[in-house]
Amino acid sequence: MLPNWTLLKPCDMSDKILKVIDLHKRYPTGRSAWLPVLKGIDFEVEEGQIIAIVGPSGVGKSTLLHLIGALDRPNQGGVEIDGENIFRFDFNKLASYRNKTIGFVFQFHHLLPEFSALENIIMPAMIGGEERTAFMQRGHELLSLVGLAQRAHHRPRELSGGEQQRVAVARALVNHPRLLLADEPSGNLDMQSAESLHDLLWQLSRELKQTLIVVTHNRDLAERSDRVVELYDGKILRNRKPQR
Repeated sequence: MLPNWTLLKPCDMSDKILKVIDLHKRYPTGRSAWLPVLKGIDFEVEEGQIIAIVGPSGVGKSTLLHLIGALDRPNQGGVEIDGENIFRFDFNKLASYRNKTIGFVFQFHHLLPEFSALENIIMPAMIGGEERTAFMQRGHELLSLVGLAQRAHHRPRELSGGEQQRVAVARALVNHPRLLLADEPSGNLDMQSAESLHDLLWQLSRELKQTLIVVTHNRDLAERSDRVVELYDGKILRNRKPQR
């Protein structure tokens, strides 16, 4: 069991934390040509669920995750978080909302090399203007939670690949996100480190009731989730329960 720490917050929001509604995304390929990537995606996610998004390379998995995380805007459709269509926000409000509501873990950790593990973790809270005492405490708690309490002042180059990704997970959680989004989070790790990271993500999600959406090519990992969303040719082929 995880300790009773300050990241853990009771939540009285609706069971449906996320709705993806008729989502379309296309990209220009020339003066008048467009490449459709997503062709009408609809699904819902309940509070605390783990959702795996799977499918062949190039079907739009990462594009879908980036739209859910408001890193890009759709050409059509919407994303509702707690009943609010986030694409109605202007640029500044959307950036602030994304910082406080959504946590990201990417395949490459994207840690800032000149800062320590602790400093990398607390960076989103600093950007969000939170009170220093609170986020420093939470940064240390997160380091303990991901098993790196003794590595607080180590810079990324002094950490293994698996340790760097654990720092990235802690950073993603520092602002109490409503959604944690992970895009092939173990794709750059060896098998042992990948399994360790998967176990950590699942443990955190279950113990903290943290909603997690993960893009993965790992079928075994996907089958550990609560639902598997299979994409093919820019559409949902199946939205199913895992085959356990």
